Amino acid sequence: MPEDLGERTEEATPRRLREAREEGNVAKSQDLGSAVALALGTLVVWVMTMVMFGEGQSMLRRLLDLSALDEAAAPETAWQALAHAGWSAMQVLVPFMLLVMLGTWLAQFFQIGWVFSAKAIRLRGDRLDPIRGVQRIIGPSGLIRVSLDSMKVVVVLSVAVITIFQYQERMLGLPGLPMWEGVTFIGMMMLDLAFRTAGVLLLLGILDYTWQRWRRKRDLRMTRQQVRDDMKEAEGDPEHRKRRMRLQQQLAMQRVAASVPRADVIVTNPQHVSIAICYDPGTMRAPTVVAKGLDHLALRIRQLARRHDVPIVERPPLARALHR
Repeated sequence: MPEDLGERTEEATPRRLREAREEGNVAKSQDLGSAVALALGTLVVWVMTMVMFGEGQSMLRRLLDLSALDEAAAPETAWQALAHAGWSAMQVLVPFMLLVMLGTWLAQFFQIGWVFSAKAIRLRGDRLDPIRGVQRIIGPSGLIRVSLDSMKVVVVLSVAVITIFQYQERMLGLPGLPMWEGVTFIGMMMLDLAFRTAGVLLLLGILDYTWQRWRRKRDLRMTRQQVRDDMKEAEGDPEHRKRRMRLQQQLAMQRVAASVPRADVIVTNPQHVSIAICYDPGTMRAPTVVAKGLDHLALRIRQLARRHDVPIVERPPLARALHR
């Protein structure tokens, strides 16, 4: 960071935030995406449990048929059994994988929206520098990340241990259960563990996303001089703005000087507003405003009108209405 955090006390300007987003610097949590994927995948497995068990039974029977084949069995029979087993596995796994991928993408999209940054994927020399890489790992941010990841592992393991401990008595009775009841119990226990883990990871992901937003906001803070420089670049130098305003005033004066002499009447406020009106019944369907101004420009219009003998009429309501 070029400046110390203590010196950067100002919030980032909209222009700075936009540039950071274009560079791929956005607040996002990979853990939140993983947690959403796990939660969605677990939910899909729970809904499709019976279908999966049915396909699993069919696939298991096909595989057992393979072991029963003798050496004289035709090779096509073996290939047919393998193809059916593979197709059964695909029917179960492909929808599951697609939904998990969709959930991960949606989690990222709701965090950062649609962002494509060529700068973020561009090859940069500092990313290939091993010394800088080590500094990123052992630096303050890297140590915080390692500590948080370690805490997440401890929390997830704690959830797993607590879940298994709650099922301990029923697990001891597994040897006495029929095979199908044992498989069902293990499946339900794994689903329960997955739901609990997903819930904990979702909470940790939300906390991580909140921390990422706070850290990005802190890192993008600017010094007062940077804010002034950014405003100059975004809106132009104040001296340049003054010169543009003077030029605009000069152009307005030139237009007034060219328009007032051909006006037929000047309607005034009488001091703050002046409206120059031109009307030719032969060529115009209605009177036309050819010049108008406030304060000093209104005074200039009246001066030009007197110089060119253009009549001046005081009609405050009409003058205000025409100037709007």
